[in-house]
Amino acid sequence: MKYAIISDVHANPAALEKVLVDAERCGAEKVVCAGDVVGYGPDPTGAIRILRERGIPTVMGNHDAAVVGWRDTNGMIGFAREGTERHRRELGADDLDWLRSLPHVYENDGFAVAHANFANPHLMDYIHDRFEARDSMTCREERMLFVGHTHIPAIFTLGFFSDPHFPDCRREEDERDFRMAKGCQYLVNVGSVGYPRARPCSTYALFDPEIGEMQFRKVDFDFRGYAEALKAKSIPVPPWVEERRRQDGDFPKRGKTVLDT
Repeated sequence: MKYAIISDVHANPAALEKVLVDAERCGAEKVVCAGDVVGYGPDPTGAIRILRERGIPTVMGNHDAAVVGWRDTNGMIGFAREGTERHRRELGADDLDWLRSLPHVYENDGFAVAHANFANPHLMDYIHDRFEARDSMTCREERMLFVGHTHIPAIFTLGFFSDPHFPDCRREEDERDFRMAKGCQYLVNVGSVGYPRARPCSTYALFDPEIGEMQFRKVDFDFRGYAEALKAKSIPVPPWVEERRRQDGDFPKRGKTVLDT
């Protein structure tokens, strides 16, 4: 069975639909979501509806936990905190209950999915470097692990590279497709579907556990449509969207925008 692993939809059902269409065209038979269904974006209800109607297994992200009141929002930047509060008001009781029901880890077919670090999945600590990746990998038996959270696609490999007696973890320089090598364990950050601030496109991963093949997929992101959807609800447009539209010649530089990290 071929899987599509997606993450960080962030209340952007239009981007989610495009990614799901691409995944189906690529032969994905099942989709798994690595969390952050809500937060930031214009339509949390629409994003949740798609995942629920299609029965897509989903783990809890930090924004999902914040919306249901299980995570403190004081440490969030203003734009993220405003999105959390807005979505908490917009979502109905049934959707909030669905968010509360999400597990922290999904495991099946020899791989596992979490929103962030597997060492303490409920804390949702970022994985930026090989040391943080190693913490996740050494606490799991699966040879393939998937995460999101940073919005930046990445590959980490744990194996015997320099010392035949001591496994080392390295971050691969390229976001490349690969086939799993014997004796190696992998952690893949699949990027973001609905809030790709570090990339000009939505990204996700295809994984075939039978042959151990992993592929990154990139799908065009509709920056114009996304900005219009935000403005229709009087939500400030993030700087990365403004910058991308300027690069595309969509409109001249505007005034003050919210800060984003």
